[in-house]
Amino acid sequence: MDLALECRTDLLELVQPFADFDFVLAHLALKDEEYSAYYRDTGKDKIVDNSVNENGVPVSLDELKEAFSLVNGTVVVSPDWIGDKEQTLEAYEDSVKEFGVNRVIGVIQGKDYKEAMSCLDSYKAGVAVPYDICSKKTDPPWIMGLRRALIVCNIPNDTAVHLLGFSCIEEFSYYKGKANILSIDTGVPVMLGLQEKDILDQLESKAKPTYNLMEELELTQSTWTGIIRNIALLRRYL
Repeated sequence: MDLALECRTDLLELVQPFADFDFVLAHLALKDEEYSAYYRDTGKDKIVDNSVNENGVPVSLDELKEAFSLVNGTVVVSPDWIGDKEQTLEAYEDSVKEFGVNRVIGVIQGKDYKEAMSCLDSYKAGVAVPYDICSKKTDPPWIMGLRRALIVCNIPNDTAVHLLGFSCIEEFSYYKGKANILSIDTGVPVMLGLQEKDILDQLESKAKPTYNLMEELELTQSTWTGIIRNIALLRRYL
């Protein structure tokens, strides 16, 4: 499984050499020239994520198109709304018209397992599965991992899967032998390193976005060592 690492702008040159591909947050690419300029020139494949703005709303299709152009994107994750299958599917169809079917990853969404799985009938290329699928942000991270594993393990083996985010290390034990799970993006190894915490320990909560937590923390020699260790440990489980 390939790994992309999310991090704040001042850490890009330190962290991104340890990533297999780029995962670009569209709202940051639009508002931060240093961020978009870095990704523009990496030479790696780039997934451009619809990413929510400060109000928790995914960027518009026009904004996604602009961000994609700014960083020379490879594929996009179409806009999605937590628990809202219909709005998510509508955005997927609009994204396919704009970018082409082979450049759009559809997001599995729904209020329950049955509704989420039914998204597969509409997606024509790969799919992305959020860490909080069928969960609330306040649910324990290990519960989130179990719920996502239930979805992912029942996706047909001929459908490519990208995992949006990380909640618990134990989740990956369910994916052994699932060759269609191709990649994951996460900022958790970086965030925990900055907090001087270990990725093998249970996360306390996913209620606050990882990127927001990361912005509040200081980089030191000690925390940088923690970041590198957490990335290495995560790779052992992928």
